[in-house]
Amino acid sequence: MSEITIDALKTILVENCMVKVDLSTISEETPLFGPEGIGLDSLDALQIIIAVEKQYGVIIGDPTAARDALQSLGVLRDWVLKAVAVRQSAIN
Repeated sequence: MSEITIDALKTILVENCMVKVDLSTISEETPLFGPEGIGLDSLDALQIIIAVEKQYGVIIGDPTAARDALQSLGVLRDWVLKAVAVRQSAIN
């Protein structure tokens, strides 16, 4: 599993979504969706979910969790870190 950083999540965006803005303008607080967001749509959300599940081994299993996790890259990073920690504690 690779490190869970904002830059790693930006790489997921580039590899899986049609990002229409310069990545340097995306901070960890920048909304991913909505009028103030970077212009992602529901297909992009699905692509991000699949990529995160594949990259980090955590399941974003329901629409509410996805909506919560995909607010911004900072929120997504924190969500993935928490999910990985929960998974690790379940294993140990």
